[in-house]
Amino acid sequence: MPLALDRVHKRYGAVKVLEDVSLALSPGRIRALVGENGAGKSTLVKVACGLVAPDEGEVSFDEAKVTGWSASEATQRGVGVVHQHFTLVDTLSVADNVVLGREPRRGPFGLLIDRDAARARVKKLGAEFGLEVDPDRAAGELTVGERQRVELIRVLDGGARCVLLDEPTAVLSPKEIRALLEVLRSLAKGGAALMFISHKLDEVFAIADDITVLRRGRIVLDAPARELSKDEVARAVVGGEVPSLVSRRKGERDDRVALSVQSLACDGLRSVSVELRRGEVLGIAGVEGNGQRPLFEAIAGTRAITAGSVSIDGADVTRASTLQRRRAGLGFVPEDREQTGLCGALSIAENLALGATNAADGDGVLARDELRQKALAVIERYDVRPRDPDALVVELSGGNAQKVLVARELERKLSVLLLAQPTRGVDLGAAAAIRQHVIDARDKGLAVLLVSSELDELRALSDRVAVMFNGEIVAEMPVERASDEALGPLMIGARPSHSNTGADIQTVPP
Repeated sequence: MPLALDRVHKRYGAVKVLEDVSLALSPGRIRALVGENGAGKSTLVKVACGLVAPDEGEVSFDEAKVTGWSASEATQRGVGVVHQHFTLVDTLSVADNVVLGREPRRGPFGLLIDRDAARARVKKLGAEFGLEVDPDRAAGELTVGERQRVELIRVLDGGARCVLLDEPTAVLSPKEIRALLEVLRSLAKGGAALMFISHKLDEVFAIADDITVLRRGRIVLDAPARELSKDEVARAVVGGEVPSLVSRRKGERDDRVALSVQSLACDGLRSVSVELRRGEVLGIAGVEGNGQRPLFEAIAGTRAITAGSVSIDGADVTRASTLQRRRAGLGFVPEDREQTGLCGALSIAENLALGATNAADGDGVLARDELRQKALAVIERYDVRPRDPDALVVELSGGNAQKVLVARELERKLSVLLLAQPTRGVDLGAAAAIRQHVIDARDKGLAVLLVSSELDELRALSDRVAVMFNGEIVAEMPVERASDEALGPLMIGARPSHSNTGADIQTVPP
């Protein structure tokens, strides 16, 4: 067995993060690690790759105990990691990021970096594993999905024998996910040992040979995948019955228009028109990178508009600043919480106050005691863990960080909420809670424009579904008509078959 952990313990202060954890990764097999946010999965990965030293327990490699297991030794022995949070250097090119620390050299004494060779390595791996990306682009210019591809290419370029993947599909489109799973199968067939962390049980059962469930730092289920059902795994994850997807509210629609977007155009967007009524959720389906992000940023005021208009509650905000739009009642949950949604170096209380116009006293000084008290109430309402308003957001699990971001927007007085990938990288219980908070707000009159790569989530939350392709909305339909068969062809630029169309599916001519 390339890598094994034996009776590992890890605590931070009084909190037990890992308790008596033992598992082994075997050549040619994929072990899925499943658990709630905060269950200890990411810490386990850090112990396995040498970034964090266990308080107790042993690490073995090739069946030999290792003393002083470290990140450098793990790398030398062939342990590669794709972390939950991206580790790319934004100012460097894709090729430079991939070969960072193992750059090919040329010239006298190897003083120069051979960038042609670096580009060739990126192109070769991209073509071989279906992870194509321009090697000359700066990492900071990439979409979330493209950044994930580069992280994967970097691990593959290192020739890892043991690959640890911490929620690698959380930011990928369905097509990219299918391609990634094929990559992982290929690596396993080639003899690599893999650990795959995911909240998506469909993926887990599609790829895993073995499944381990971690809850509150302890292993509560460990068995071959063929011996388990999805229900068994889900119950082990949450410690009981799994919350179901919320149901849509049935009732009369409020015809007052909360958001009106007319012929909106910008970089990445071509003449998009949308009307959203109070108490309504409009879901946007589409493969990532087809204009969803530019649409949200143009409405939010963070991307320059070249044509068209945006109105909130009848007031034209096309030329308004982001702050003016927020004051007009616009909320925004972006898809990338680390980069654009939250400030990791600030506390939970401070992040909840970001963008608020009443967070300071008369002297312009933050009323910290008041912020903490308000934060405590929000933390309780949204079940954020730890329940400490002074905890830094960078130290939170992905799901708890997402709760903070969603809570910050929903706790404001809003007319319209732009909601992008609300449960990306979030466990089953937290996802259900976030969805319920959104539905509760919608039932009170909030208009929600929703983007999600999870079609089941779109169908559960939306009243109508629109499809984006190549920077345009190509169709719109009531949610009852938004089957996979209807949406799938539209998402890749085709048209649904005649049997799947109807008068209530409105396609837009190309």
